[in-house]
Amino acid sequence: MPPVAGGLPRICLVSASGENVFFGEILEAFGDALSEQGYEVERSVDTFPELADDLVCLVIPHEYVALVDPLAHPSPAQLRRTVAISTEQPGTAWFETAVDVAERAGAVVDINRLAAQEMNRRGIRTDHVQLGYIPSWDVWKGEDAGEREYDMTFLGGHTEARAKAIARCVPALERRRAAIYMTETLRPHVAGASYFLAGRRRCELFANSKVLINVHQQKLPYLEWHRILSAVLNGCAVLSEHSLMTEPLTPGEHFVSARPEDLPLVLEAMLSDPERTKAIRDSAYALIRDQMPMSAAVEVLIGAIERADAEKIHLGPLGAAPPVPLPKELPQPKPGWEAWAEQAGEQLPARRALKDLVARTRKLEQRIEELAGTVKENKVEAEQIGPEIAAPRISVLLTVYNHADLVGDAIRSVAFSEAHDVELIAVDDASTDDSVAAVREACAEAPWLPTKLVRRSVNSGLAAVARNLGLEYARGEFVFILDADNEVLPLGIPKLTAALEGNPEAAFAYGILEKFDASGSVGLESWLDWDPERLSYGNYADAMALIRRSVLEEVGGYPGHQSLVGWEDYALWLAIAEAGMGGIRVPDFIGRYRVSPHSMLSITGIDHSTAWTTLLRSYPKTLRTAA
Repeated sequence: MPPVAGGLPRICLVSASGENVFFGEILEAFGDALSEQGYEVERSVDTFPELADDLVCLVIPHEYVALVDPLAHPSPAQLRRTVAISTEQPGTAWFETAVDVAERAGAVVDINRLAAQEMNRRGIRTDHVQLGYIPSWDVWKGEDAGEREYDMTFLGGHTEARAKAIARCVPALERRRAAIYMTETLRPHVAGASYFLAGRRRCELFANSKVLINVHQQKLPYLEWHRILSAVLNGCAVLSEHSLMTEPLTPGEHFVSARPEDLPLVLEAMLSDPERTKAIRDSAYALIRDQMPMSAAVEVLIGAIERADAEKIHLGPLGAAPPVPLPKELPQPKPGWEAWAEQAGEQLPARRALKDLVARTRKLEQRIEELAGTVKENKVEAEQIGPEIAAPRISVLLTVYNHADLVGDAIRSVAFSEAHDVELIAVDDASTDDSVAAVREACAEAPWLPTKLVRRSVNSGLAAVARNLGLEYARGEFVFILDADNEVLPLGIPKLTAALEGNPEAAFAYGILEKFDASGSVGLESWLDWDPERLSYGNYADAMALIRRSVLEEVGGYPGHQSLVGWEDYALWLAIAEAGMGGIRVPDFIGRYRVSPHSMLSITGIDHSTAWTTLLRSYPKTLRTAA
């Protein structure tokens, strides 16, 4: 399409300073394409520019109106000379915000065919703008430089359905590499955030990945075209849930489509047949590069600009008041301790009283045992099982209490790990079942695994005590924490080790865990990136992590305060943050986390106030400053 000649309006890209960076990329892509057609493109942040008969604005409405002060919202006159670019899927609050603005805009376009159809159904003329080949999004250029590092990639906001679908893919990925970036809506996704890949970082990830999995955010089978396009332009094959209106892509030719329950099997098939997968990705890339130039999308956009430009506004002799940027001060989520107190409400005194009653009853039982002379003296015994290596690099610290039926699976997962120079420290915290026999039996099945079995004669009642006891026997540079009812994947420890080797300033590394129960996969654990400020809202990283032993020694091991029963992991991360150190998340699967129906019966679930009091007193810098 040749450049448009003469009498063109100026174009202003209007955005919010706190907007999701990806929507800014879409605006910039349109701006670049319009510049190539001879338009003068300007930018305005957190405010609309002054009205002018030669100026048309482009805005992504759901982002802008939510993130700027209402005083900076466009006036009716400004909206009549504005093209609203809708990007959200029907059925969401964001789409309804876009509808509210679109009804008053001079023209409306939508980058998704299904959403454009819904806009038109509501009586809002909306043209579908099909994003096509965007040169700045293509870092691959159709040429593979070598073997791609990641077998599967996922990018998107966290939902329970998405987490469950991705977790079910673990069998296909336990000996492969994945890159999973799930986000929450607690904060906007700004440029440079470690947890949200945008721009060149996103494109480079796709150029280094074999398959992108697309799982719908809502029940509506809406194809998120902007993400799919970015993957296709970088040679990453797409595996998606069944979707509506996938044109111009054809299932089976340009991408693979499957039911959610079939995604793991189809992923395995795609990764096991690389030639077929490459053929699909190459077909999609060629279609968009050769047949879908951005000039076609710009032609539709220019039509919308012309309709908005036809809305001539009489400004009067004084014109309009100068625009002033007014970003909105967004409400901050309540810190964890405030949220708990608010949630508990009138029940809080009763919860405190119940917890105090349970604690006093336990103490009374202990006192009766003392008076009856049945209290045992705590003895600690240690025995070596299997070979002993002189200088293990990694100490796997396994604690067990009455898990005779599960501890064998945990030990076998360590035995068949691909990590080298590993020792196992198994601490039995005075189990009353056959846990010790189960440990010995599992170790006999893996005679190559160096194991130190440490037994307490009296139960501590605190996970921190058992773990700290195990630390006394650990000799490795790194310590991997494993509970008796969980499992580590074959490549889990090596992935975490590589992360710490590549980030010498990191105190520990953790990765994504598949949550499972007797029915199978139920979701994900530890999927959020490390962020000390995020700790003020609660814990988000499980204990299953690889920690430098020197760091554990520096912070004094796991905090063992009685009020922190069940909160030991959270307290350790706070202690590390309080000491000015931090962790790193590996965006890949490293283990399996068992969801127990009995966990809700713990005394820790009755009342959190004493735990929060202890944490606030112990780690004020991290908790109060972040809040």
